[in-house]
Amino acid sequence: MSNPALSTNLTQFTILSEKGVTAVTSPHNRQSILEVNTAGSSNRTFTYSPEGSLLAVVLETNVTIYNARDLEAADNIVQTIDLKGVIEADFSPLGTFLAVWTRWVKPSSDKDQHKNMSIYRISDSQLITSFVSKSQNNWKPQWTPSESLFARLSADSTEVLFYSPTSDVNASGNLGSSGKIAGDKLSSFSISQNKNGKSFAAVFSKEKNGVPGNVKLYDLENAGVAGKGPVLVSTRSLFNADSVDFLWNADGSAVLIHTHTDVDKSNQSYYGKSTLQLLTTTAPHYTTQIIDLTNPIHSISWSPNSKEYIVLHGPMPSKCTLFTVNASHKDTPSQAIYEFPPAARNTVTYSPHGRLILTAGFGNLAGDFSIWDRADFKQLCNVRAANASSAQWCPDGRHILTSTLYKRLKVDNGVRVFHHSGVLVATMDVKELYGSQWRNDDCGRWAMKRALSPRPEGIQDPEAIKKATVQPTAGKYVPPALRAKLGGSSSSLGSATSLGRAREEQLKPVGPIGVIGVLPVAAAKPGTPVGAASNEEKSKAALKNAKKREAKKAHDGGDSRPVTAAAPAAPVVPAFIPIDADSKMIELEKKLKTVQKKLKQIGDIKKKKADGVQLELTQIQKMEGEAALLKELADLNLQIGN
Repeated sequence: MSNPALSTNLTQFTILSEKGVTAVTSPHNRQSILEVNTAGSSNRTFTYSPEGSLLAVVLETNVTIYNARDLEAADNIVQTIDLKGVIEADFSPLGTFLAVWTRWVKPSSDKDQHKNMSIYRISDSQLITSFVSKSQNNWKPQWTPSESLFARLSADSTEVLFYSPTSDVNASGNLGSSGKIAGDKLSSFSISQNKNGKSFAAVFSKEKNGVPGNVKLYDLENAGVAGKGPVLVSTRSLFNADSVDFLWNADGSAVLIHTHTDVDKSNQSYYGKSTLQLLTTTAPHYTTQIIDLTNPIHSISWSPNSKEYIVLHGPMPSKCTLFTVNASHKDTPSQAIYEFPPAARNTVTYSPHGRLILTAGFGNLAGDFSIWDRADFKQLCNVRAANASSAQWCPDGRHILTSTLYKRLKVDNGVRVFHHSGVLVATMDVKELYGSQWRNDDCGRWAMKRALSPRPEGIQDPEAIKKATVQPTAGKYVPPALRAKLGGSSSSLGSATSLGRAREEQLKPVGPIGVIGVLPVAAAKPGTPVGAASNEEKSKAALKNAKKREAKKAHDGGDSRPVTAAAPAAPVVPAFIPIDADSKMIELEKKLKTVQKKLKQIGDIKKKKADGVQLELTQIQKMEGEAALLKELADLNLQIGN
């Protein structure tokens, strides 16, 4: 059994609908523990702090911050920031500060600038500083993991400025910059969020006057130290890159650079061209590697163990390739090791523990998703989540929340919760759904055991299951003038065209593909050596000479058996590497078995004593340690969640 103290928070999530913000403690019974503005109109958005302890709800007149771990309490409001017109809010990594963005308004004079991005200290709602941020894109400040510094792009995009939130304000009432990165046409940057070790910043500069763009890597160890600042450690030139997405792994040892161009000069794609490069932060190499992929690149996901990542790429049905990362390899730190079956998928994500992998097709795709076990690459389920817009893993690593949002579809809005086995365990329908999110939490609280959790019973309502998993098929379009002649409306004239059925068959998963290893050599035709040309490819003279040689071999008694290819060695399936939380769980399970074995031995000794058998000194000493073992057993069961 699971620990009841943890079960109440296991699946807490929040939704934003036409009725306001609603937090739900458990989708299995859909118990609402917080409802903000059920009357409707004033909720803008909401967000959880990265560690999941706070929930910020943006209203028309203020931002209210709640204690997310105890929403049912009467005094659940932690702080209220009185500020009108807030559009977005964002927490710092440890939840100490809150940044908010309002729409920029052009001032009447240049002296009176509208500072529409502000940072508040949550403990006392004190305004720390404000800046001008005209665009809603990239408005969020970037923080170091310890919150000692935050950074932002300057208004003229020539500098990345670093600030200390605890420093004194200057004469104008704002924080002074404690460090900077200078450049030209700086477009975006990203700071690694590794909690241990150094922090790095990757900065992208766009192409200008024929000079190619570049990505520069900076060591931020002394970014806030006067007279030192960030240190440049690596530079990578980028050709034909209009924008860049940075994807850091969890420990900050590598970053994937996903580049985009607005126009594909080769005219192979309407949506431009993408490339993927890997940049490691391990001194002294700081290796860069271009990953060979097929355009377009749909989705990328790092494993929580930071040692591998998955990329969905290529035309539909898209390819799904697993790569490993070893920063100690100077030339090729990343290698492709596994290929999943091609399917109509444009989203991929690891579970919080890294054990399970979700691949899904949303947007203009049907909403199918598959769950794979990373330990043995077995497919656990293949489910159609009808009309789903997105999918999110629960922090417990066992459940998936799918959402149908109002901006995607005006009907059938709501959320569905699936178990990783594919069982539908909960549904929640709303009229208009604008957003949904699990409460962030440390997956170590639900550390995964070596065996996957059993298949649950799930909901039993056939209509609810049909609504959540069966997508209505659109009828063939018939012009209004012909509908009367054909005797029906367009919705009653067949389920789908033959073209639509053919396309659906084309997008079905094919495979399996499996481990990337030595490609098998095609079986040779009888009498044809491997690598030799076939009879169709040979000239008449070559065929005549070949017949003469075969006849001579037969006359001399030579071996005329066909040459066959040796079967390649079967490649080894790459092993699953658990994250630290799972490694600790495995150790706890080993200790539990050891304690249980010792207690069983003590039980046998007690039985011998009751039968009048003379005990040895070591057996008596074992019996004396029973109380300590029972206490250790209780502690282990509590940690494991039994």
